[in-house]
Amino acid sequence: MAAGVLGVPSGAQAQPDQQVTAAPALRSPELTVTVGADFPRVIKYVDNASGQALGGQPDAISTVTIDGVARTAHLVAPPTIGDTKASYTLGFDALPGVELDTSLSLAGRVTTFAIDAVRDSATSRVHTIDIPNQDLVSVSSTGAGATTAFTTLDPDSTQNADKITPVTASTPGEASPTGAAYAFVNTSGLAAGIESNSTYDKPSGQSVDDGARFWHQARKGSDGSTRVGVWSGQWTYRADTSPYTEPLPWAKVVVTPDANQDQTVDWEDGAVAFRSIMVEPNGGDQVKNRVITHIPFNFASQATHPFLRTLDDVKRISLSTDGLGQMALLKGYASEGHDSGHPDYGGNYNLRAGGLTDLNTLLKQGKAWNAAFGVHVNATEAYPEANAFSEELADKNAKGWNWLGQSYYIKQRPDLASGNIVKRFQQLRDETDKNLQELYIDVYYQSGWLADGLTRQLSAQGWQVATEWADRHERTSLWSHWANDLDYGGPTNKGLNSQIIRFVRNHEKDVWNNDPILGQSAIVEFEGWTGETDWNAFYTNIWQRNLPAKFLQQQKILDWNAGDIRFTGGVRGAVENGKRAVYVGNAKVLDGDKYLLPWDNNKKLYHYNPAGGRTTWQLPAAFAGVSTFTAYQLSDIGRTKPTTIRANHGTITLDAVPGKPYVLYPVAAPQPQAVNWGEGTHLNDPGFNAGNLAAWHATGGASIATLENGQHVAQLGKKASSLTQRITGLTKGRTYSASAWVEAYRPTTISVDGVTNVVPRSTVENMVAADDKHGMYYQRARVLFEAKGSTADLAIGAAAGTGQVRVDDARVVETSPAGTAEDFENVDQGWGPFIKGDAGGVTDPRTVLAKKHAPYTQAGWNGKLVDDVLDGNWSLKSHEENQGLVYRTAPWTVNFQPGHKYKVSFDYESGRAGQYAWIQGVDRPQSVEVKATPIGEQRTKATFNQEFVAGCGGDYWVGLRKLSDGGDQTDFVMDDFAVTDLGTTSEPADCTSVAVTGLTGLVSGEANTVTTTFTNNDVVAASNITLGLSAPDGWTVAATTPATHATVAAGATATTTWDVTPPAGTPEGKYVLTATGGQATITAEATVLPPGIVPQSRITVVDVDSEDVATGGAATMALDGNPSTIWHSAWSQVSTPAGFPHFMTLDLGSTYQVNGFSYLPRQSGTNGMFKGYEIYVSADGQNWDTPVATGEFPNSTAVQRVDFPAKPGRYVKFVGTSSLNGAVFGSAAEFNVYGTR
Repeated sequence: MAAGVLGVPSGAQAQPDQQVTAAPALRSPELTVTVGADFPRVIKYVDNASGQALGGQPDAISTVTIDGVARTAHLVAPPTIGDTKASYTLGFDALPGVELDTSLSLAGRVTTFAIDAVRDSATSRVHTIDIPNQDLVSVSSTGAGATTAFTTLDPDSTQNADKITPVTASTPGEASPTGAAYAFVNTSGLAAGIESNSTYDKPSGQSVDDGARFWHQARKGSDGSTRVGVWSGQWTYRADTSPYTEPLPWAKVVVTPDANQDQTVDWEDGAVAFRSIMVEPNGGDQVKNRVITHIPFNFASQATHPFLRTLDDVKRISLSTDGLGQMALLKGYASEGHDSGHPDYGGNYNLRAGGLTDLNTLLKQGKAWNAAFGVHVNATEAYPEANAFSEELADKNAKGWNWLGQSYYIKQRPDLASGNIVKRFQQLRDETDKNLQELYIDVYYQSGWLADGLTRQLSAQGWQVATEWADRHERTSLWSHWANDLDYGGPTNKGLNSQIIRFVRNHEKDVWNNDPILGQSAIVEFEGWTGETDWNAFYTNIWQRNLPAKFLQQQKILDWNAGDIRFTGGVRGAVENGKRAVYVGNAKVLDGDKYLLPWDNNKKLYHYNPAGGRTTWQLPAAFAGVSTFTAYQLSDIGRTKPTTIRANHGTITLDAVPGKPYVLYPVAAPQPQAVNWGEGTHLNDPGFNAGNLAAWHATGGASIATLENGQHVAQLGKKASSLTQRITGLTKGRTYSASAWVEAYRPTTISVDGVTNVVPRSTVENMVAADDKHGMYYQRARVLFEAKGSTADLAIGAAAGTGQVRVDDARVVETSPAGTAEDFENVDQGWGPFIKGDAGGVTDPRTVLAKKHAPYTQAGWNGKLVDDVLDGNWSLKSHEENQGLVYRTAPWTVNFQPGHKYKVSFDYESGRAGQYAWIQGVDRPQSVEVKATPIGEQRTKATFNQEFVAGCGGDYWVGLRKLSDGGDQTDFVMDDFAVTDLGTTSEPADCTSVAVTGLTGLVSGEANTVTTTFTNNDVVAASNITLGLSAPDGWTVAATTPATHATVAAGATATTTWDVTPPAGTPEGKYVLTATGGQATITAEATVLPPGIVPQSRITVVDVDSEDVATGGAATMALDGNPSTIWHSAWSQVSTPAGFPHFMTLDLGSTYQVNGFSYLPRQSGTNGMFKGYEIYVSADGQNWDTPVATGEFPNSTAVQRVDFPAKPGRYVKFVGTSSLNGAVFGSAAEFNVYGTR
């Protein structure tokens, strides 16, 4: 038996001609690789030309870890070794029926280890494979210049994950290996890089987040030397629960001399060579040409960026950049927009944005404008309204993001193992045009097989991948949101901080932080994402950041030194006198913030000079034969102001307007392609992008105007002025909606073939963050019409006047005829008759058209309090809304005429009492809320009815107000909204209201102060107003201030305070009181506390260890009677969150015999739920003695009551000593103290 060969299995006869030498070798023209005869291991690499060597694993090994258990492997038969390949079959005595066919092969400079086949059995399935200490490459301190370069995936921009370390005799040995995501080794003569398709089935420890694709370990030799070996991390062959197997394992090592020809061998040479073996992401070759990434944003049924409007925006970007490449990431392409309907990737397209038909038009036609497209998807969370949602898909006990509705975490392993997620993505692939290229996989936390197994199959479908975070899906991701959005996230979660990784992949990824030479691509939005709507800022970012970064991405990095980077193609970047400089050959093409950059294989050049003025540039050699150029100033209608530029001895001189980009063509530019604004719609140039009104018949001085944010609108003249256009492509007999965004300060009419709607004046501020008109007074006005033929005439006009009228984004879409009530079944855009109010300010609302998916969207499922949908398939749902006016009507959505009496009715459900009020208001033009009718808890469908006379000196409206921020399941759902005109009436409009405060936390047997307030919202004074308050039988109500007020001025209030005494022993509960004032009457619920409780109204916070006021987590939130608000320890504005113990000290206002304490944990989320506690009582708040109670709370969201022997005191301290989930946070929804005085 040859030395070093494992024993031949029992029963097998080793033949003499099968014996192999102890040190066989594989050979290519470049390398000789010595391999083991005993095991698939590399012993040494030798460069044939120089004789230089790198090591492998010189020591015999025989361990293979199968499914986490170390097994001793033996050769089933002697290895077969040829010139370029050695094959080994490994068996395991402890695993009968399991064999691995393995090999080492050599091609050029690349050595590949592969497992070519896995044979197992039903009783011995192979799931994961590790080969510890295989040392596919190593360096030793005995080799001159021995160095290792390792790094991990780290998005913390404040540090660098790279570890570049010389290996010397003094390098200590390591007791255990360390993980790396990238690994390179070198001596002064050779360098090597290693790649693997390693993936961990269930990552833990260092292997999380691809942290151990490779292992490396330093070991001491008997001679005192140190050798560092590198081997592959785990391979997953069959993931746990998966019925299918993964691609067979492999690892590759490339060995190279001076690859970048800088006369020095270091890790960079290994990195250059590594590109020949590295795993390439789909679409990586396209990244360098995607100069502009932008995010058209649709949210909450608003459809602010319909697909065909986005097509016009794509054309505008293309014209304004002379065709630079775009990636448009559509956030909100499905369901009701962003963060709704996940994970319905296909089959559930945003109908209000145009549905699948318009989406495919966008994709197909956008390609002609050098635009590719991606969509935002979520593979982590599922929403109950999604067609795919089920309790098999999602864990109903694991709550995720909660904005428009509560999401639940997907059971990701069964979703992937079953193939269901892949089928859902395949549906999207099958239904959409192939120019939908990219999936932006949001909020994906997992690594290992869950991530790699998913993206591998998505790549097989042809998808490219983008991610939220730079360290996710790193092998396949092309773009990271948090890296590119400079205002998003924080400095510790931005781009990958590794110079090693950026050296290798700068040309094919946008996942980086800023670099003085390489720069950084970035997104600055104008299409509504995060409320950004400034075209000017978006446009400036293209020229100041993106184009220089993308120019350098056209080439690959060869040599990176401090202040100097050399690229392929003769390009060099440097920092000179503190400024960036870029050269092509000897020609400086970028000087600080100004440049003349060749583009598109030297077909043209781009010039940008933010300061403007005259500059002279040396032309790159590719333009040496060009004597004349034509320079064009770029605008959003394309190339303008052509100027002839003559070359002078290889230089050109340019004069630039400050901040204006230019494109230069040798001789002249090609003819521009025709622009069909409004392509696919029923109108021509509906967004007024053409720079003129040629598509419209304009009268009375109508013109194009440009807003401060760079958006274009049409402006009517001061004379009688109008815009008209023939609508085309209609189908006779069908119903259509024709609308436009209008800001009018004199009456303006929109009409189609005699059907009209009037905007008398714009009084409602646009509060939708995704709308590019937010902060202005543009709102959508529409008319419904039935087509009489294939065409109709749209007109938008106003009589003569000085008030400004501006119009934008006309739109015609097919819809359904209007009914007698708004049932929300056929809303073409927005919320039917309602407009977003000021709840939350200019923000993304928490109100949406809700789709029924029983039982998951309906009351009773998983503790859900109310139905999302009351009737049919759709209702209007406000989910845990922000405080303020949620929505309202306007005269062009519901036209209340002064002097008419109306009946307003709707069906509704309301999750909790005290959260919403129905509002009557009037615009004069400032908005005044005339009446507020509280809406109580209503968890089954009920009908709201209200009659009133419109008037009060302005434009009348109705709407919904949220009384406090957020709150668990504080949902209000509306359906079948109807307004009936009861005709003219002699009754005056009642413009007054009455409100009651102080009804929360009444103490039985004591006088409680309650206040009633009369408000006169009329334009004239109210006289002889008497306020009244009635309570249930047996209660005592006595006015403590005058109840009659002789006069209340217009806009003024009058108040009366009352002592309200429930009888002693009144049971805990809610009781109805009625307040009156003038014509106004209101009922309100009073809450009587249980006997023996100290009213929260008497308690104040005197000390707290920390609080998070910025996120609504103030300490006082634990004493507000609202279970939906919480006190939370500090976390959002501190570098390190406050840790345990957490405490709060309460002043009861006077001395009590304190005998109990209760704690209500937060009702949603888990951070801060206390486990361990201590409770103290003190007379003076200084001396606390021993706790009156200690213990641990269970894992429950129910009230936790702690009783103890009565102790006199005025102060109570609660101390939380630990949390249920192990985190450092503390929180409480409510604290209550029990005792008597």
